[in-house]
Amino acid sequence: MGAGPVEGAGPPGDRSASPVNPDSPFPDLDPVVFGHDPTPGIVSVHADLSGRALVWRRAGAQVTLERARFRPWLYARDLADVEHLGPRLVLGDDAAPFSARELPGGSGTLRYLLSAQDGRALRQAVLNGAQRRLGRRVTSLHDLPEYVSVGPAEQYLMASGRTSFKGLTFDDVHRLQFDLETTSLKPDMGRIFMVAVRDNRGFEQVLEAPQPEDEPALIRALLQLVAARDPDVIENHNIMRFDLPFLVGRAQTHGLTLNFSRPGGPAGLWPVQDGRSSPHWACAGREIVDTLDAVRRLDLPSMGLKAVSQHLGLAPPDRVYLEGALVAQTYQTDPARVRRYALQDVEEVDALARRVLAPAFALAQMAPRPYHRLPYAGTATGMLEPMLIRAYLRAGHALPGPSERSTSPHQGGAVHLYAEGILPHVVKADVASMYPSIIRHDRIGPAGDPLGAFLHLMDHLTALRLHHKTAARRGDRGEHEAMQSAMKLVVNSGYGYLGAGRMALFADAAAADRITARGRDLLGGVVQALRAQGVTLIEADTDGVFFATPGAWTETQERQLIAAVDAALPSGISLEFDGRAQAMLSHEIKNYALLRYDGRLDVRGAAFESSRTEAYGRAFLQRALRCLLSGDVAGVRQTYLDTLHALETRACTNAEVASRVRLTKSPEQYARTRAARREAAYEALCNLGRAWTAGERVTLYHRQGHGLTPLDVNPDGHDYDVRHYAAALVSTYAARLRKGLTPGDFQQVFNHAAQPGLFDRPFESMTPRWATL
Repeated sequence: MGAGPVEGAGPPGDRSASPVNPDSPFPDLDPVVFGHDPTPGIVSVHADLSGRALVWRRAGAQVTLERARFRPWLYARDLADVEHLGPRLVLGDDAAPFSARELPGGSGTLRYLLSAQDGRALRQAVLNGAQRRLGRRVTSLHDLPEYVSVGPAEQYLMASGRTSFKGLTFDDVHRLQFDLETTSLKPDMGRIFMVAVRDNRGFEQVLEAPQPEDEPALIRALLQLVAARDPDVIENHNIMRFDLPFLVGRAQTHGLTLNFSRPGGPAGLWPVQDGRSSPHWACAGREIVDTLDAVRRLDLPSMGLKAVSQHLGLAPPDRVYLEGALVAQTYQTDPARVRRYALQDVEEVDALARRVLAPAFALAQMAPRPYHRLPYAGTATGMLEPMLIRAYLRAGHALPGPSERSTSPHQGGAVHLYAEGILPHVVKADVASMYPSIIRHDRIGPAGDPLGAFLHLMDHLTALRLHHKTAARRGDRGEHEAMQSAMKLVVNSGYGYLGAGRMALFADAAAADRITARGRDLLGGVVQALRAQGVTLIEADTDGVFFATPGAWTETQERQLIAAVDAALPSGISLEFDGRAQAMLSHEIKNYALLRYDGRLDVRGAAFESSRTEAYGRAFLQRALRCLLSGDVAGVRQTYLDTLHALETRACTNAEVASRVRLTKSPEQYARTRAARREAAYEALCNLGRAWTAGERVTLYHRQGHGLTPLDVNPDGHDYDVRHYAAALVSTYAARLRKGLTPGDFQQVFNHAAQPGLFDRPFESMTPRWATL
């Protein structure tokens, strides 16, 4: 019995079916990587457990709806929980209401493929049987390790071998962005007064509701516009946690029904919990994606649209900036400015989507998952594992059973810090993709993968990545850069997947230990070879090695050294030159600052930059680090005095000293712990009688005489607590430079007294320091 007949494709166990149609426009796509059905142009799939699949396909400007049937399925260890079905369960008969097929695999594996005409009935039958067997209530198949089940869309994609976007580029897909401007962050406390809309076909429009009674018409106009423009994808930054929940709340207030679906599919807009702390929103026929989900992978200090756009160089030079709390107020006096601000928001979302969603778009051509899930899906269990399951389903082979819990701790990779402080003439040598290279070179795969699908994916994805990387370097970027980034994500997740324990179906702790053991040996060899050449080691881990060279060395000599060490490494493992810098502040592992030869300052790690870093502190660190890395200790002193003076004269605004805090507790949760432990951020909101939700981010500052206060009370004011921020300048920010100075010099440089002491040294005579560890 196969997973069920899928229109246009044979059953998964049918080896006679050609994996790739030689007449297709994609004859060279590997079926394990890209799926065995090369159908082009799929932009959205909606499926349900009744076995119905709706497939929207784009060909140029035309979008067509294809209706398909599939047989819902799941993997099981045995038939114990479905024996109660009696004669309704038939072995090997795909036409029966319920059927089962025993697959090759061996004891302990999930060697039964169950399927049914109705997937809801199949799931309920299994749950009923499991409840009888276990003697307790069971509500989800995910609570039963004896089964593997995926959502209906994934079932259809895995069984059919189809994936999205084959033959399409990122801009072939019709993408639309919209962004709400509201009078409050809560739909029960404010309303929508503006919506900016644009798409990648040249359309843009601003919808407005100047008066409260205009809001229902604005919501209807937005729905009509989406239907008329008919996009394949709807995008925004934080659309899942703000725009859509707010829109739903305001529509409910007015008794309106929201429908973002395409004709032919179920109408509406619905939340999908999907294991997230807040729901994901979906509709039929269109993919709703959030650029914020993709930005989280970049590990940036701030994830707000404006901050991310500035960091990535996407913000236009004439960008209008308005504090969130002032947008509605500005609209009353300068509506044209707010319109420009709103349109620039969606323009930035478009530019950001091209940068951060392109890898997910490329992955949708490989992984059997809807596009909207890929920006936030884990690269291991969220992308690699679905491709593995698809390969086993297609081959008609059992899946491995639940892995045994390891009794010995996992031995991780090597991480070494050899020196701290300021070191000049720094070079980074990259151990290129160490763990993926070890996996491929030593042929380390999961023991529970008799088909070798894991290593097949590692090999083919690596080869394809190198192909696209080479094409991108030739100047043909865009799609090639996205494809190589996507493949790098999956390949680099291979080691983590093997070590994921019970979270991963093909996990193998012993294989993961072999990889890290080999990695420690290789890194040790690299470090030993570099040390033998007389360089000063700074930091080493699986990503590479930082070291300092003698001052007279040229870049050519540095590259020659790395090439000599690389030549001694095993085939498939390479050491590559990965940049150089005038100087480095080594603070702690993976926390450092580099001053490049072209003047760029690169900082890495939460010690130097985090989402809670205040603007005044960030500006101080940027300037002070440049001075310290240049050997200008007097400049560090002047930077401190200038920042202190700006604070004391209240030249800074409240916004420049405020920090952004994520609230992890709901009001109800905080109320339960408040008596035992009061927390300043929550107290600030409680004192103002302000509601909040778990997961919300608020911006707070220390207000003179009032303590911690929400910024929107007075963002452009100057009533901050000077003593608090003057102290924090040293304890929070200057302290991050401590390892670059002697204790005496540090104390003198950051002494608030403007006049030097009797025994103070001239700042011009001070030099940065470093020390071996």
